[in-house]
Amino acid sequence: MNWKQKLKWKIFIICLALIGIWIIWEANKPQKEKKEREWLEESMKQENEYAVVKKEISSIAEKTKNIETREREEDPLISVLLMNDHYKGYFHEKVVFQFIGTYRVNDSETVTDQKDNTFVIEKDSSCFQNGILKIEPEEDTCRAVLLSVNRNCGNPSYRGSFTIYQTPDGLRIVNTLPLEEYLYGVVPSEMPASYGAEALKAQAVCARTYAWVQMQDSSLLQEAGAQVDDSVSYQVYQNSNESKASNDAVDATKGQILCQNHQPVNAYYFSTSHGKTSTDEVWEASVPASYLQSVECTYDQEEPWYTWKVFLSCSHLLTQIQKEIPQAKQLNGITILDTGDGDAVLRLLVDTDAGTREVINEYDIRSFLSPEGLSIERQDGSFVKGGQLLPSAYFTLEEGKNEDGSLNGYMIHGGGYGHGVGMSQNGAKGMAEEGYSYEEILKYFYKEVMIAPLDSL
Repeated sequence: MNWKQKLKWKIFIICLALIGIWIIWEANKPQKEKKEREWLEESMKQENEYAVVKKEISSIAEKTKNIETREREEDPLISVLLMNDHYKGYFHEKVVFQFIGTYRVNDSETVTDQKDNTFVIEKDSSCFQNGILKIEPEEDTCRAVLLSVNRNCGNPSYRGSFTIYQTPDGLRIVNTLPLEEYLYGVVPSEMPASYGAEALKAQAVCARTYAWVQMQDSSLLQEAGAQVDDSVSYQVYQNSNESKASNDAVDATKGQILCQNHQPVNAYYFSTSHGKTSTDEVWEASVPASYLQSVECTYDQEEPWYTWKVFLSCSHLLTQIQKEIPQAKQLNGITILDTGDGDAVLRLLVDTDAGTREVINEYDIRSFLSPEGLSIERQDGSFVKGGQLLPSAYFTLEEGKNEDGSLNGYMIHGGGYGHGVGMSQNGAKGMAEEGYSYEEILKYFYKEVMIAPLDSL
């Protein structure tokens, strides 16, 4: 075979090989295209799924944001009139703030950030607009320290916004904030944050209920632009600093109030019982509330205020008597005329050389028997300086006699601290220590009630 024939055979074989390769490639082409289509479809499917998930995530995030915004918007606001030093009155000579964070004044473009400085408002400050100055925080984390007022905690620090009013008597300050945040400042001021979690929760529900009732009938402070003040006349607010324990109690009971027949009750509370609680007959209630019944309470019997005594001399008592009977020169005697279901003294008869006078109502009786400036001995042997009110209206009178048998005063043997109506706070503390839940504590002190969310009303 010559070289030409060999070349022809080689070309022939190469052609056959190329034809075979082409046949095999064509045979595999549909499978490859199928795999490519499947891969592309799978990729598109995953991309579509991711897009759907991303859309769902965005939707959930937006819904969550809307819910949070709506919750903030729906959280009712309460306006609190801030009293001056020692709770002597509603008017301030001047207002001095230290701002932590950024605040806006009078909703203008002027933004004040006074982290290291003070913002002073005088009675004749030029920043007032028609006698009103508004100060609003730009963020929830902002705090305003009121340097011109002192409380038990020092200078109180506030959440929320402020409205300052110019008046002929001085400046009036109103702090407006969400109800739940208001409770952050009430609960530790009304009950020590060291008390058990369940006691603090019970206090939070009582405080929220009481505040809500006041918010529905704010006529007492309507002219002042507020619904409550920050004193014992309503609920003490920001007298003690916020604490994690009390804030947790507020959060754990968020929105919960005490109701009877779907209406909020007057959730009164007080410090310490004398072994019983009272009904609202101590305030001469025309229609006694069925949920405010007298109940036995020994859970606070180890507390210092469970029993106490103080001696009031005739000269001390005569000073009080002369406020009502100026011409009186001598006290002949004091008689307890009536006591209530919880043993509270409801009526006193005061006999003087200028006639007799009845003292009626728990507050008036405690005010008349004021031990201000005297020493009160408590059951643990400790002595406490008396204030403008007798510790409670649960007492008996023991006459003190001179050597000649004449009256020289009265030893008052008393028990408990406060008005005695509703929940004993130290009783709640004792119940919590014995393992009772806050629901059980509340239903022990308040009868025929239910715990309901605010949004159900």
